[in-house]
Amino acid sequence: MTSLPGLDACSAEGTAFEQWERRIGAFAALDPAALSPGAALPSGPLEGCTVGVKDVIDVAGLPTRNGSAACADAPPATRDASVVAGLRAAGARIAGKTVTTEFAYTDPTNCRNPYALDRSPGGSSSGSGAAVGARIVDIALGTQTAGSLCRPAAYCGAVGFKPSHGALPTDGVTPLSPSHDTVGIIARTVPLARRAFAAMGGGQKAPDAPAPRLGSVIVDDAVTPARDTRAAFDEASALLAEATGAMERLPPLENALAIVEDHRTVMEAECAECHAGLLDDRLLPLLRPNFRAALLSGAATPPEVSHAAAHRLAVARADFWERHAGIDAILTMPVPDGAPVFGESTGFQHWLTVWTVFGGPLVCVPWGLDLNGLPRAVMLAGRPGGDTGLLDLGEALASLAPVMPPPMLPAL
Repeated sequence: MTSLPGLDACSAEGTAFEQWERRIGAFAALDPAALSPGAALPSGPLEGCTVGVKDVIDVAGLPTRNGSAACADAPPATRDASVVAGLRAAGARIAGKTVTTEFAYTDPTNCRNPYALDRSPGGSSSGSGAAVGARIVDIALGTQTAGSLCRPAAYCGAVGFKPSHGALPTDGVTPLSPSHDTVGIIARTVPLARRAFAAMGGGQKAPDAPAPRLGSVIVDDAVTPARDTRAAFDEASALLAEATGAMERLPPLENALAIVEDHRTVMEAECAECHAGLLDDRLLPLLRPNFRAALLSGAATPPEVSHAAAHRLAVARADFWERHAGIDAILTMPVPDGAPVFGESTGFQHWLTVWTVFGGPLVCVPWGLDLNGLPRAVMLAGRPGGDTGLLDLGEALASLAPVMPPPMLPAL
């Protein structure tokens, strides 16, 4: 791993930051001034917290390169994205830009999982998951269009919070598919995620409400989860049911694969519309294979095809919540197994794609380690708009979880 500018400016506290960064490569750019122990910061609810920002989100003074050679010469951003400005105003220290897959798509990055360097942190918010998992930042921003935030959180032993679609502003955020793009938070704890959400313009803590009505589901029975992952889900289900009084077991979705296919059609079509300038013959060769293929596929998709797919997704979303009108939140699994092998993929995303299409908030909670020493996780899915209530439930679920041991710093 090459050392980034700014590492030499780290304090004694930052020594662990530097040691971890050399091993996992979580950052695309650092802000030396922010990493200085003498940096002046405003007081606020996030005072003392260090934040990494996915490199598709603007940070004043740093370039937004979107993980792409096509953006290698991007100038520094002149202003913060609104979500970053909110964190600064709350006292947070913005350490720099975390590694992302190219334009938040699925081409693997060179970032590594802090729990096992031969494993990926997942994508597309790779660096954000790795940095929080390694405990070198308290909070990191990511985005989710399919499964890009909750996967790295699950694979790296961190809390992941994807708000309801539209709950946070997206100005200053490079789009992939605006119909589904959502800024979210990876954090060490649920309370930290809640404080960051509030600082960025999310809902405040809701007043006391009746106990939520809960369900549990494995999204798609065509995929068999690993034994350790299933054991975490079963244990979490039993403990949460005991704590809340009841939990209804829901049947798997019969249309999960169709939802995934329609989502891909919409995502690729919107991607091609947002990034039509990249279809230039001079830029296409600079793009990674998966993103380039998606861009070309989206450009070739007739509008009536993508519009029909978008309509089916809207119907599927409305139908799901209507059929489960008596349920406030659902316990599920974000992924079927542990982190993928480094360089092979960014991880399994189909289950998360379905929840992203359904539009509500998601809270991913670490649930100890599997027999291979890799993090396990369970996840709560809520109804659109139920963000603060789901964070309450996520905090309760996290209190029942087994202790999550920190990763051990590996030898270089």
